Amino acid sequence: MEQKNRGFNVGDILRTIRNNIIKIVPENSQLFKWLSLIGLKMNAKKNHAVLTAMKMGVYAVEHCNLNCKCCTAFSPIAEKCFLDIESYKKDVVKLAELTGNNLESFYITGGEPLLHPQILEVFTIAREYFPKTDLFFMTNGLLLLKMPETFWETCKQNNVEINVSRYPIQIDIDGIKAKTKSYGIKFDYVGGSDVPVKLMWKYPLDLEGRQSLRRSYDICTQINRCITMKDGKIYPCNTIAGIEHFNKYFNKNLEVTADDVLELSKVKNVNEIYEFLHTPKPFCKYCNRKGVVFGIKYSSSKKEIEEWT
Repeated sequence: MEQKNRGFNVGDILRTIRNNIIKIVPENSQLFKWLSLIGLKMNAKKNHAVLTAMKMGVYAVEHCNLNCKCCTAFSPIAEKCFLDIESYKKDVVKLAELTGNNLESFYITGGEPLLHPQILEVFTIAREYFPKTDLFFMTNGLLLLKMPETFWETCKQNNVEINVSRYPIQIDIDGIKAKTKSYGIKFDYVGGSDVPVKLMWKYPLDLEGRQSLRRSYDICTQINRCITMKDGKIYPCNTIAGIEHFNKYFNKNLEVTADDVLELSKVKNVNEIYEFLHTPKPFCKYCNRKGVVFGIKYSSSKKEIEEWT
């Protein structure tokens, strides 16, 4: 199966501009923050429009074999949690029915998704019901070269693009590129081929829920980019999808209401999903997006609440 040409769109242009700015302007500077907030507002005009197609993601696992400070998926404080294959297939079938088996893209992420013992089934189910959709697999790469040949064969058969997060860790990236090339599997870094080595960004949570819903929504990087499907529900962002780990670990109650999620079983047509995703959610009051901290040196999480607040 040939990969379809995704073209060069506004998102690609803004991403390239961002990656080049990072090479010149220090990420921990006020200038970088100012430029980033401008970029977020520009990107919002594109990403916040009413959708005509979706990028959908699933978390194969929510824990990880890395322990990254300020992890936006809350993986350092998440208990072991594996995607249930039967529930996942039921959700995929329903989503395929609603969308006519067509999404803009479908991404499989985590945590570290290679920790899932049935990761190949996650691939094959997605491809079975979305035969023409771009299928991305996002990984930190630590386990890639330890995977059996069946993994690589399954990626090739299902036209899975492997995306590696560019953390400052020791992995054999040349070996990974050679392996993907030998199987004819497309490879890229998460964030693009020109993305620099990762520094961490903190998206602080407001424990008191005092943020303006519209302001949080208007400069949110996750809107219509990090839509997440989990246990029969659609979440507009991965923060809402993963906040249970934060609440449990720190004994907090950042509330996810019925208006923050969409029950797949109750959806009658895809336009209901698009309408749901087009408005701020009650949970946005907890997201202090203007307080984002860029350029945090990559290090291990100490599992302190200040990493997320």
